[in-house]
Amino acid sequence: MRYYAIYMLLSLSLFANAQNIERRLAFDNYHKYDNREIQSCDSSEIRALDRLRTYYHENPYRIKVNKDTKLINSYLSSLTSEGRFSDMMTMEEKIKDMYHAGSRLTTNDTVGLFIREAFERIFQITASSSFQGAEKDKVFPKIQKAIIHYGEIEIQRPNVSTRFHASCFAIPTAAVNIYFTLLDEMDRAEKGKADKLLMDACTMLKVVALQAWTQPLRNDETDINVVSVERFRNHVWWVGANGIAYRSLLPVAVMLKSVSMIEIVSEVCMRSISSTSQSTNKDSFWTEGLTSDGAGWGHGKQCCLFDYPMGGIDFALQTLQTLQDTPWHKSLTRENTEALMNYFRGGSLYYYNGFVIPGLNRYTYEYRPEKKRIPYSNILNKIVKNWMSSFTKEQQEELLKLKYEVDNSKIIMEDYEFGLYNGIRWFYNNDDLIKKTSDCHISVNMASVRTDGVESALFADNYNFHTADGVTLFQRKGDEYQRILGGLDVTALPGTTVREGMDKLIPVTNWRGYCSKHNFAGAATDSKQNAVTGFIFEKMNGSDKEGVNDKGDYHIKNDILYGFKAYKGYFILGDYFIALGAGITNNNYGRHETIRTTIDQTSLKNRVSIIQNEDERFVNDSIIHLDNKGKDFVWIKQQGQFAYCAIPEYTRNISLALENKKNYWCKLNPGNIKKKNLPEESQILRIWTEHGVNPKNEKYGYVVYSGNGMPNTKFPFEILRNDTLVQAVINEDKNIIQAIFYPNNNGLFWDNCSMKVSSPCVVMLNKEGDSMQIYASDATMDPSIKQITIELNGENFIIDLPQNDRLGNIGHKKVLLFKK
Repeated sequence: MRYYAIYMLLSLSLFANAQNIERRLAFDNYHKYDNREIQSCDSSEIRALDRLRTYYHENPYRIKVNKDTKLINSYLSSLTSEGRFSDMMTMEEKIKDMYHAGSRLTTNDTVGLFIREAFERIFQITASSSFQGAEKDKVFPKIQKAIIHYGEIEIQRPNVSTRFHASCFAIPTAAVNIYFTLLDEMDRAEKGKADKLLMDACTMLKVVALQAWTQPLRNDETDINVVSVERFRNHVWWVGANGIAYRSLLPVAVMLKSVSMIEIVSEVCMRSISSTSQSTNKDSFWTEGLTSDGAGWGHGKQCCLFDYPMGGIDFALQTLQTLQDTPWHKSLTRENTEALMNYFRGGSLYYYNGFVIPGLNRYTYEYRPEKKRIPYSNILNKIVKNWMSSFTKEQQEELLKLKYEVDNSKIIMEDYEFGLYNGIRWFYNNDDLIKKTSDCHISVNMASVRTDGVESALFADNYNFHTADGVTLFQRKGDEYQRILGGLDVTALPGTTVREGMDKLIPVTNWRGYCSKHNFAGAATDSKQNAVTGFIFEKMNGSDKEGVNDKGDYHIKNDILYGFKAYKGYFILGDYFIALGAGITNNNYGRHETIRTTIDQTSLKNRVSIIQNEDERFVNDSIIHLDNKGKDFVWIKQQGQFAYCAIPEYTRNISLALENKKNYWCKLNPGNIKKKNLPEESQILRIWTEHGVNPKNEKYGYVVYSGNGMPNTKFPFEILRNDTLVQAVINEDKNIIQAIFYPNNNGLFWDNCSMKVSSPCVVMLNKEGDSMQIYASDATMDPSIKQITIELNGENFIIDLPQNDRLGNIGHKKVLLFKK
C-alpha cells in the first residue's frame, strides 16, 4: 500500500509537471509574438491594424451569431459565479480521467470538444443582446472567469497529435471572436487601464487563440518560430484548407498586432495559389492543393478537388481581398492566374449537368438530390468581382463565359479546344480519364501506388473502400448514380473487380484511402473522341505508405479487400467504350467470396431490353443470367441510356438484375440522420460477370455503347490482345490502334503487322490520310525516361515525353507516311 501511495504521488507529480510544461510553452509563445512589433510600425500600418480590428469587431469570423434568446438565456442561467457552466460540470469531471491519455482519432477528441463547447457558449453570450443590456455588469465577471477557467484546461493539455480539430480550428476561432466582440474592454486591458481579472482574461484569449498558429506541434524546427512560411508547408495538417482555411490566422495576427504574422499570412496565401504534381511534389510550395493536370489533392494525393484544395484557394483569395488597401496588399501573379485557369478548366470535367460525379470526397453518400452549381463557383465569383485585372483579355472573356455556364449549372464551353472543358482529358496526377460531351459523361477512376484513394470517416462516408479501383461511370443526365447511392452495393461499383460481400465490411476512418500496389497507370488520347487507359490493380491501404502521420482505424484490417490482382484496360472509340480485364487471380485462399467484375450499377430509369439476333424483348425479371457462349452478341439496353454487351471470347456469362433496393443512407453516411424525407428505396439496374472464388489468370471483356439509338449488330472494332503483357484494340477501318504495354511485354503482333515499345506505356496511333498521329504516355511516370521509341513494322518513331510538372502527361507527334 505504501509503495502504491508513493507511485501515485510520483505519477501525479509527473502529470502536474507535464501540465506545467504545456502551459509554459503556451505562455512563452504568447510573450514571443504578442504586440512585439507595434512600436516599430509606421503610421499607415497602425491605421490599417485599427481598421482590421474594427472590421473583426463588426464581422464575426467563421462563427454565426445565434439569435435564439431562449438558448442564450439557458447558457446565462447555467454560468456560475466561478465561471463554470453547471450543466457541463459532470463532463468536466469525466474528462479529467482522459486528460493525459489523448484519443486514438483526432475526430474523437472528447476533451477538445468539451472545451470547444464552453468557448462557443461564451462567444454566443458576449454577442447576444442580453449581454449588451443592463445585465452586462453582473454577467461580465463570470465571463472573464469562464475564459480563464476553460482556457486553463485547454492550454495544459498534452501536446499530442490529437490536439488537432478543436485545438487549432474551433477553440482559437471562438477565442478570437470573443476578443473582438469585447474589443473596447480588450483595448482597456492592453493599455493597463483594467483590473487584474480583465487583464488575465484578455491574456488567456490571446494564448488560446495563438493555437491557430501553434497546434498541433510538428516536432520540427518550425515549432521554435511558428511565424514562418515553412510552418505552412510539407505537412498534411499545415497545407490546403487544414493549413489556412480552417485556422483563424489573420484575425489572430490582428489580435496580437503582429505585422510579421500578417506578412506571413499574405505570402502563404499568394504562394498557395499554385500547382503541385507527382514529379514536383517535394519542391512545390504545397504537397497538396491544385495539381498541374487541372484537378487537385487533399489529405495526401487523393483526388479531392472540391474540398481541401478549394477551401485553401477560397480562403487565400478572401484573405488577400481583406488585405487590399493595406500596406500588405498583393496582386495576383501569372503563376496564380495560370493555376486558377487550369483548375477551372480541369475541375469542370468532374461535374455534369448540375452534379459532381461521385467518389471525390468523404461526402459522396450524403443525400443531395438537387442540382447545384459547381462547387468552385464561389471562387470564380470572387475572381470575376475582384481580380479580373490580373488576367489577360482572352482569359477575362473565358471567365465571363464560364461564369454564365456555371450559373446555369451546365458547363460545356463548346467554343474552346477539346480537352479543356469538353472532349477527353487525362488527369495524369490522379489516374483519371474523363470524357465529357453535351450528350454524355464517362469517367474512369483508377489507382496506382502514386496516388491515394478517397478518405473515409466514421462521421461521414465510412464505406469508401472501392472508389478508386477502376470505377467507370456512365451518365446522360448527371444524376444516374446520385439517385441510387443510398441503396448502392459498395462492392459492386461500376467497372471494379472486387470480392462481393458488403455485409462483411467494417466501416473505418481512413484518411489516406486505398490505392494499388503497382506503379502503373497511363493513358493516350486525341482529346476529341478516342482514348485508351489502363492500370494494374492490386489493392493496398494508403496508410501503408511512408510518412503517413494519421493512420485512422488502422487496426481494422478488412481482409476481404486484399489478395487479388487484375490488369484492367479501357478503350474509347467514338461511341464505343471497351473494357478488358486479364490476369484476374486470387492470392488470398483464406477468403471464400466470389470475385466479380461489375459492368454497371446505375439508376433504373426506363425499360430494359435484351437484344439478340436483332430481336428485342423487354424484361421485368429481378435477376437474369445470360449464356454468352454463342457467336451472336447479346446487348442489354436501357431506353434513353446506355447499352451493354459482353465480348463472348472473354466473358462467358453475364448477369442482369432489376432491383428495388432498400436505402441505408444513414449507414453509409451518418450525416444523413438529420436530413428529412430520405427516399426509402432505389430502383437499380445492375449488370456483372463472375470469376469464381479462386480465379487464376481469368479474363473479361465488355462493351458499353454511349451513342443514341441502337448499337451495330457487330462490333466496329477487333480485340488484338488481352493478357497481362498487352491489351490492344483496333477499329474496323484499321486506322486507329490503341494499346497498353505492361511491364515485361514482348510487343504486339497482328495480321502482318507488329508494334514494339522501348518501355511500359500506353499508346494510340491514328492514321489520317498520308500522316499518322502518335500519342503515348509513360505509365510508370519515370523521370529518367525522356522518350518512348515505338517500333511499327520495323520503323522507329521517337515520342518526346512531357517533363517536370507535366511528367506523366501524353506525348504527341505527327509523322508523314510515305508509300513504298
